[in-house]
Amino acid sequence: MKLLLIRHGSPDYEHDCLTERGREEAVKLAAALMAEKIDAVYSSPMGRARETAGFYCELAGRQFEVLDWLHEFDVMITDPTDGSRLATWDIRPEIWTEHEALFDRKGYKDAPELVGSDMYERGQVVGAGVDKLLAQYGLIREGGVYRKEGDTDKTLALFCHFGATCVVIAHLLGISPMLALNGFSAEPTAIATLCTDDRFEDKVNFRLHGYGDISHLGEKGSGKVNYK
Repeated sequence: MKLLLIRHGSPDYEHDCLTERGREEAVKLAAALMAEKIDAVYSSPMGRARETAGFYCELAGRQFEVLDWLHEFDVMITDPTDGSRLATWDIRPEIWTEHEALFDRKGYKDAPELVGSDMYERGQVVGAGVDKLLAQYGLIREGGVYRKEGDTDKTLALFCHFGATCVVIAHLLGISPMLALNGFSAEPTAIATLCTDDRFEDKVNFRLHGYGDISHLGEKGSGKVNYK
């Protein structure tokens, strides 16, 4: 199985839609995705993701299904240095890199920085959503791996957000979402590609084959990587 986790185009956050630049990015993305043999398309319920998915679906002549758990992972936590509220991917580097609990895929929920937040519970909802979706295509979660039932040679496209992508990847790779949220970055319309490793009979795990791919945007203009 191949999963394409796709961030929405450049957003107008105030109106939850794409900017003009975002629509241009989505057009280029849609054209690039036509080279993939996509079996099913899913989207976050948020407007900017739905609009991005719509460009591909219109071009491909197909529909997308909305999955609520693909909603942006907008959990807020408290900065222990000044008490301010911030997104989970905005923790100061001297904090998240030094606290071992944040690297534990199960123990991160007990880290002082996350006390009082619903991050772990929200992460569990995403993980359950991923597993339910994969089960529809014959991948049944058993511990940290998936058991194959029947033909699982499918490609699924999921249009969502940076945070949601990080949490999905963390669930599939068995790592703490804090590592992904603070160690990964993704430009608008960036594609992350995960594929199952099918070498071991009916037991499989996912491998990250590509992350942050914006090659469809070209080398100039909106294709430049933003490091700020």
